Amino acid sequence: MSIVAEFARQLHEKESPDSLPPLEPAVYPGKTTKLFDIQAVIFDIYGTLVHYWKHSFADGDLKSASLLEAFGKTIDRFAMRDTLLKMNTEHDPETTLKDLYHGLIALNHQKAIKKGVLFPEVKIEEVWQVIVLMLRRNGYHKPGNIAGEDSDLAKCLAFFYNFHALGRGLFPDVVDALQKLKSMNIKLGIVSNAQFYSPLDLTLFIRDQSKDRYDDYLELFSPDLCVFSFEEGMSKPNQRLFRKLYNALYELHILPQQTVFVGNDLAADIQAAQQAGMNAALFTGNKHSTFMHELCDRVIPDITFDTWADFPSLVSFHESGGNGGI
Repeated sequence: MSIVAEFARQLHEKESPDSLPPLEPAVYPGKTTKLFDIQAVIFDIYGTLVHYWKHSFADGDLKSASLLEAFGKTIDRFAMRDTLLKMNTEHDPETTLKDLYHGLIALNHQKAIKKGVLFPEVKIEEVWQVIVLMLRRNGYHKPGNIAGEDSDLAKCLAFFYNFHALGRGLFPDVVDALQKLKSMNIKLGIVSNAQFYSPLDLTLFIRDQSKDRYDDYLELFSPDLCVFSFEEGMSKPNQRLFRKLYNALYELHILPQQTVFVGNDLAADIQAAQQAGMNAALFTGNKHSTFMHELCDRVIPDITFDTWADFPSLVSFHESGGNGGI
């Protein structure tokens, strides 16, 4: 196990919250009640499989305070406070780190946009590597209980901040739904805005919810059908992510119209998937992370659902009217 994976496992086991905020489903129409001749189901992660929402996110000021608190926990866990004070005496260390973090992300996005990349994505560990370099130049020494090189430190920082910034866990019944879909001979994949820690989190969450029936997320998902934004340098709804998925689907002799994309965002997920020729399913299990944007009533998913226990019954491997099709 890598240094970062072991760090993530220990943090997850020792400090994860016992429960997630209660769910309040949203209501939104779908075109139909069941989809047939489905050979593959592709998932978004955050807000779809993973319940990341915190109550504080509903209010701009409370969300800013919550994220600032996560920066503060990161500063203290990695003994960065004195160095950040040295770097900027005019602000508290939390604000200095926040400004560095968001400033570096914005700079990366600007560079990518100038190169013609629509909806650019960063590798967040590279952002933290620059922060570590700046700290080092000001005399920073990492804590003795953090092993590895600075590249490992950067990933541990990224995982730790994300761990405290977002809620953590799968929505109820996700693993059972995924297992049921696989038993129906349906291939499972992911196209998601994500970072290196997203597969780590998925593995940890799936272990928990399955009570260790599964040891790795790739026991449920087909590796060739997993497309992550951080690996591609762009995020949804950029169609290049879906085109990469298509290449893998075609190798399995699966057409876009035999594929369902499941997401929680009308713009980034539902509209983008339908424009790419796929069926689209909107998960409305938490109204706070079901994003309508200005597309409400203009973009209609093929199906909607608000509990994962229901989802496998809404898709069929068989053609309508054929063997097993009702």
